[in-house]
Amino acid sequence: MKALMDMTTPIGIWLANELDHVSLVMSDHLKNEHKEVTAICGELAAYRGKMLRPTVLLLSWRSVSSCETTPHEVRVAAGVVELIHLATLVHDDILDEADLRRGAQTINSLLGNEAAVMLGDYLLSSAFLLCSTVKNPELNLLLGEVTNTLCAGELVQLSRRNDVDLDLESYFQIIHDKTASLIAASCEMGAMLGKGSGCEIKALKEFGSSVGMAFQIKDDILDLLGEREIIGKPAGRDLDKGKLTLPIITMLVDNPSLKEEVQKIMGNADRDALSALLHSTGAISSAFDMVSKMVNAAICGVEEVIENESSKQLCALAKQLKSSV
Repeated sequence: MKALMDMTTPIGIWLANELDHVSLVMSDHLKNEHKEVTAICGELAAYRGKMLRPTVLLLSWRSVSSCETTPHEVRVAAGVVELIHLATLVHDDILDEADLRRGAQTINSLLGNEAAVMLGDYLLSSAFLLCSTVKNPELNLLLGEVTNTLCAGELVQLSRRNDVDLDLESYFQIIHDKTASLIAASCEMGAMLGKGSGCEIKALKEFGSSVGMAFQIKDDILDLLGEREIIGKPAGRDLDKGKLTLPIITMLVDNPSLKEEVQKIMGNADRDALSALLHSTGAISSAFDMVSKMVNAAICGVEEVIENESSKQLCALAKQLKSSV
């Protein structure tokens, strides 16, 4: 996606302004009495992307709230979910031994693994400290639950590396936990802070879950097929690390006789050979179909419950994800 939405429309202008406030909340919170810590946090600029999680939180809040101005606690919550996301990116780059993210050097390549581990930890603790300033026990509990879930998802994925017997159910659970859970929680937090009804909160949470799953599947496809210059990081990292993703799992479910060949390909990290095999078996096309299916489910779930400018913008974001595959 080139941009999450058109920032020249009224709602786009509103969102751009809100995201500026969120960035300020984060920057202020990360300032530390030790200049060394503040300097290391300053290296996070390359990790700031489109701020998807704060965006869906803000739009979810706006889609159910009757408030005309955005409360500070909503901006704080948006900053919290982005800090958690940044922490996971920093730690992911260590695990993947990545040297680039969005075309710039990663923290681990700049400062080493030790500093990167500690920075990720600092970002997580900063997120919890920031969330504690919002006197909302339900919000703090949700934050604790989702952070625990995404960490568990990463541990499960780590334990299933190079496992050609990984099934679809396990894969979907992994990507839900490690990626979709935080996007779902972002939507849920926004709806909770906007005092949405039970049905509205549920619909927005499920929207976030479906979009998050679709987002991760698309990312997995790009890792297999994308070019470094396009995706802003080295392609084939999943293959290098023995991570089985949807196209590979689908192919093996439909063609179990290929397991030995796939194991050999993964052992050699031969992306070209794997790509040819995935295309010839229709596994890539099937994965793209799953992205579309999940996006459609996300849109239908919201449209059945909420219909206003903000909810329509959420659906437009989901459609953009589908149209760009």
